Amino acid sequence: MKRLKHIFTNQQYIYWLFVFLAILPNIFMFFTESTSLLTRIVQIVLPLGFFAFMFTLAKKPGKPFWCLFWFMFVGAFQIVLLWLYGESPIAVDMFLNVLTTNPGEATELLSNLLVAVIFVVVLYGFGIAMSIVSWRAKTTLSDRFRRRQRIWSLPLLALGAILMIINVFNDKGFKAQDDVFPINGTYNVGIAIDRFAKQRNYEYTSQYFTYQATNLRHDSVPEIYILVIGETSRADNWSLYGYNRNTNPCTSTLANMVVYRDAITMSNTTHKSVPMLMSCSGCERYDSLYYRKGIISAYKEAGYQTAFYSNQRRNHSFIDAFGCEADEVKFLKDKVSFAGNNYDDELIDCVKQRLDNYNGGKLFIVVHMYGSHFNYKDRYPKNDAVFKPDNVISAEKVYRKELINAYDNSIVNTDKVLSSIIRLVDAKGVNSAVVFTSDHGEDIFDDERGRFLHASPLPTYYQLRVPLLVWTSQVYISNYPVAVAQLRAHKAIPVSTNMVVFHTLLDMSGIYSPYKKDALSLSNKNFTPHKRLYINDHNNFLPLDSCGLKQLDIDQFKQHKLQFP
Repeated sequence: MKRLKHIFTNQQYIYWLFVFLAILPNIFMFFTESTSLLTRIVQIVLPLGFFAFMFTLAKKPGKPFWCLFWFMFVGAFQIVLLWLYGESPIAVDMFLNVLTTNPGEATELLSNLLVAVIFVVVLYGFGIAMSIVSWRAKTTLSDRFRRRQRIWSLPLLALGAILMIINVFNDKGFKAQDDVFPINGTYNVGIAIDRFAKQRNYEYTSQYFTYQATNLRHDSVPEIYILVIGETSRADNWSLYGYNRNTNPCTSTLANMVVYRDAITMSNTTHKSVPMLMSCSGCERYDSLYYRKGIISAYKEAGYQTAFYSNQRRNHSFIDAFGCEADEVKFLKDKVSFAGNNYDDELIDCVKQRLDNYNGGKLFIVVHMYGSHFNYKDRYPKNDAVFKPDNVISAEKVYRKELINAYDNSIVNTDKVLSSIIRLVDAKGVNSAVVFTSDHGEDIFDDERGRFLHASPLPTYYQLRVPLLVWTSQVYISNYPVAVAQLRAHKAIPVSTNMVVFHTLLDMSGIYSPYKKDALSLSNKNFTPHKRLYINDHNNFLPLDSCGLKQLDIDQFKQHKLQFP
């Protein structure tokens, strides 16, 4: 017992424990990152020298432990991230996801990261306990021990700095704020805080913005347009896109549906993709979101009545702000407890009630689904399950069959909701169109990487390829045959959904705005194929071949005969 007590109160052992905890994420990342060997060496040498020196600044290492606690917290976060995605430092979007994810979503996710969460809680919790022991212990680090550690840690720190400088000149793509942990994690937190503050200030920075939108069609012409935004719906699991299961039994029977076979999203995160779908920022600077309003405001300026129906929770994001620009706003989960659940079927009722009160005129509706967000089996009524077994015990590769069954069932439910909305609109017998796309796709243990979910720091093919559908009423086809002909003519052209949706909807609706670009409207004869881009963690638009896709992803593009890059 005395021997055990000696070990746990020995300040030297505690010192090495803290150094180990501080450098552990870097050790993992030496093997996970695809950066150059020199970059990975810098990522070990520089932080090791820094932490080994910092823990000598007090005779009780428990004191500097608390001064450096931020790095311990970031390190724990990084280990969980590596468990989930297998690579990459903590991203800005990961922190923003934490700030904008509701407790219900967080619970669903964390419940499937129990191994990683338990690991870091036990490991770093033990470190916290030992820091208290160190602080309260009567013993201290000897001056000799501290001098001895400085003799090697300071030169190691200097060597790391020298190697980093060499790497700056040797590797043009190297940046410490991108490639060296925990510098990158801390840097990204700063960016996340800045973006979150700007987002919360959106009401003031955008208050004087106007699209200068006008309707080129007579006010007496009745028109209904609906944008339906899906959630986590990847095209590969839609039978409309060649999937071997009938996941689209309803929409596949609808006439006048145009399916765009080569559509990808520009972001694998909801909080970026949806605002770009609801604005024109996808073809400009992403930061323009902070100063502009959404597509609903453009329709309002053009004389439309507007509505926004969402089955997602409010999260103080651009989605909330853009949605609340509508004349009628409903967040269905406002009345549902965090532990509760409701289905997208309720969105059908919202649209039906609005259309029951429709007496002509111009109407624009945005519908935001919860679609196929994990946990998939909670996205559809149990009795509606088509593919079984769908009871997901745990989010592990061994249960991929159950996960796929549940995911496909959620696609079937999305199909039902979308087709129901289209039929409700069609019954009005007026000029009308419904546009559907998803914010992003999903990884479901599809290949040897074992990737799961979305919003990873680096995207995959499965997270990028999404469905894009445009349905038009027979009345619309009769009145605007040229626009419909263009929609059909462009269905095989590679497109970025976040670039084309805004401009296509305005063009189909006969709305003029200096912000509308005919070259990005699928219904316009001046549509021009565009270079497809991906918006990275630092909000830079990158070509597909520069955004981190691996050969496995490129092979999928080629296998499905899709354009890359």
